Parts: sequence; structure tokens; C-alpha cells
Amino acid sequence: MELFVSFSEFMHFFKRNRVKFLLVVLIFGVVCGLLPLKFLHFSYSANTAVTFSCEMPETARTDYRQQYASILSVRVSTAVAQAESHDLIEKTADKLGIDKSEISKISADQQKGAPVIKLTVQTIDGNKAAEISDTAAQILSDEIVRQFPSPKLTASITDKALPLKPGSKKLSMVKAGILGLILGFIVYICYGMIRVLTDHSVRNGRFTEESLKIKLLGEIPHEKRGQRRPDAFRKMRAVTLHQTGGSEKCFTVTSTSRNDGGAETAVGFASSLAQAGKKVLLVDADLHEPKLASAFGVLPAKTLNESLEGICTAEEAAVKVPSHHGLSLVSGKAVKGEENPADLIARGFQKFEADAEACYDAIVVYVPSQEDYPDAESLAACSPAIIFAVRYGVTSYRSLQDALRNLSEAGGRTAGFVLTDA
Repeated sequence: MELFVSFSEFMHFFKRNRVKFLLVVLIFGVVCGLLPLKFLHFSYSANTAVTFSCEMPETARTDYRQQYASILSVRVSTAVAQAESHDLIEKTADKLGIDKSEISKISADQQKGAPVIKLTVQTIDGNKAAEISDTAAQILSDEIVRQFPSPKLTASITDKALPLKPGSKKLSMVKAGILGLILGFIVYICYGMIRVLTDHSVRNGRFTEESLKIKLLGEIPHEKRGQRRPDAFRKMRAVTLHQTGGSEKCFTVTSTSRNDGGAETAVGFASSLAQAGKKVLLVDADLHEPKLASAFGVLPAKTLNESLEGICTAEEAAVKVPSHHGLSLVSGKAVKGEENPADLIARGFQKFEADAEACYDAIVVYVPSQEDYPDAESLAACSPAIIFAVRYGVTSYRSLQDALRNLSEAGGRTAGFVLTDA
């Protein structure tokens, strides 16, 4: 795990995973935007004011008149209590011809000691909220008037409910969708930071160069279109030739694991040498699953196996690669039977190398990954410059350290490493 993480590493992670990033944000936005259809239920409130008053007989005694406020207070308190009864909901629904479930609640409270109550209705139907409130207030007023015939009570609606504008689910969906996009953005940002901080793979080429004391020969970009990738191999060519002093003719390209880009690095490096005017021989020393011949669309008459066994020379086994001036290919053939490809390489590669160096300016040998086969160790002793292909975000520090130690113990000389898919 890297001890140093730069801001550029976070940006590089999000740039490489921008499609996933956009998908996650979009999914969060869509899911959150659809939630109101399932779970959102609007609730509307409407208020109606009812004022109560009592008529006192002209012949009423003085003490009776003094009890007027108490009498009126009893009527108002009764109205407040009856407003919250379930019976009022049923009567209101019946009168309006609606389902009583549309009325969530009816309540009332006295306004600052005055003989006025404010009746509040809560309903799911914004279009009928005002009508329901006024109807409930009228029914309540009539019932209170009937219950208290003497002294004569008057109940009148003094402030009708105002019509409401029903809420829009579309607007709610838009708001929820925007919140979902923001949530998705935050979630993926946190996920990316955790991924980078807990990553045990090679991501920073310069840091790896300093910590493992191995030369960074180049960084091959992830994008395959345009000139960035060919230019990266040209830079790799210049650094590698400088690193080896320009005297070495044979370069061995290998990797720690199968998906680290060893074959692509070998092809790109060999092509860049040929573009510099050198006569280059690219050797596919993968005697398990050779694939470079089919990738170039050539069919060699002779193979590396035959050359290693002394049946033909390196030049006789080579075939020119179309559209790559100065580049030739020697392809291996999958070894069948009991013989191990590593034994065949150890037995005949030194003579093959000497033979090829007499005919070519540079030799680039691709050897399969160390994780799968011991071929690289068998070739190490006669490899003056070994190049490791290290894939960004995939190759671990531990596996790279182990591979370097194994090749060093086998007598190999490492020129440096290339960070692929960067």
C-alpha cells in the first residue's frame, strides 16, 4: 500500500472510472426520483373560523346577565370537544359524498379566550380541502345550536377556508431526483476515496521508483486512440536506451501476472525501436499460448522452438511484420507432451540470442508472466536488460517486489519497469 497519496491519484481514479461514476449518479437520481410515486402522500390543511354569541332576554335578571361569559364559554368548549369526534368526520363525508378516509383529521381550538373557534381539517385532497373545512364547520355550528336552545345561541362562519393549490408529484419527483443525483455523487466520491486510500496496487510510478529503487522507463496511457500511446512508447525507448547505456541489444519484457500488459509492452517497445531506424527482431517466447503471430496476421514457416533446438537459425525463423518497417517476428509454438518450455528456453536461448544479435540491431523478447510460469527465471541469466510491465491499479507492490527478487536471484539484470494502462 502506498504511504503517499496525491490529489492527482484521486482525480485519475475518477477519470478512469467516469462511466461507472456517471452510472451510479444516474441510478441514484432515477431511483430517488421515482420514490415519490410510491411513498409520497400529500396532506393539506384548511381552516374555518366560527363565532358564537348568545342573545339575552330583556327580562333577564342582573345575576343571569353576569353569567353570560361563563355560559358562552361552555358552548365554545363543547364545540371544541365535539370537533375532534370521529362522528363529525363521518357526517362531513356523508354530506359531501366522499370517502371518510379522505379526511385525515378534524380539530378545533379557541382563539385567545374569545367566543371564536378555528376549525382545522387535514385531508389528502387539496381541491376539496376548503369545502370540507367549511362543511364541517357548518355541521358543527348547527349541532351546537340545537344542543343549547336557551339562551338562544348563534353560530356563524366568519372566516371561510381559502382554496388550496394541490401539490404536484412531478415537482416532487424532480426535487427528489436532484437530491438523488447529489447523494449518488457524494456516495461515489466517498467510495473512490476509500478505494484509493486502501489500494495495495501500484498507482504512482515515481513513488514506486523511489521506494523500490527501480527505474521508471515510461507510463503507457489507458487511451488507445490518438498519439498519446505511440508517443509514450517513444519516450520509453529513449529512457530505456539511456538507462542501458545504448550498448545492450537484447531486451526481455515480462510481467508479474497475466493481465499486466507484458505482450502489449513488448510489441509497442519493439515497434518504437523499428521506427527509430533499427532492424528489430520481436520474439514471442511464450511457448504455452503464443499469440503475437496471430495478432500481426502472419504465419511463420518456422518457429522459435525449432531455432532453440538448432534446426534453423534465428533469421530463418523470422518473418517480416506487415506495415511495420524494420520489424520481424519469431513466434514460438505451444509445447506439448512432457517437455517443459522453461527447459527448452534454458537449453537453447543463449545460442539463439547470439545468432540473432549478429543479424539484428535490437532483440525484444516477450516472456509470459512469472506468476504463471518459470520461463523468465530460465531466461534471466542471459538477459542483459529485463523490463517489467506493471499494470496501474492491478499489480500489487508485494508481487512486484517478489518478482524483482526472484529474477535477481536467478541472475537477471533489471533495466526498469513500465506502468501500463495508466
